[in-house]
Amino acid sequence: MVWVLRILKIVLCLVCGALMVVILMQQGSGYGLSSGITGGYSQTYVGRHRKDTPEGRMQRATAFLITAFFVLALLINVLGNA
Repeated sequence: MVWVLRILKIVLCLVCGALMVVILMQQGSGYGLSSGITGGYSQTYVGRHRKDTPEGRMQRATAFLITAFFVLALLINVLGNA
């Protein structure tokens, strides 16, 4: 059981490192309150097809890594207390 926890902790560290890199690689949105009121970016072709852009892929990678981080942290906590 100890080796499983060690492997999970190593994977958690790798996920944390990847999450830091992915978050730092993203650029700021730059869209303030005015785009929220008028629609702004979502009205354009790129706004509607954002998931196909590199920024969209980075957002999906961020969401995946955050989910993996929380699942691993909970799993380590549950297995460590057993």
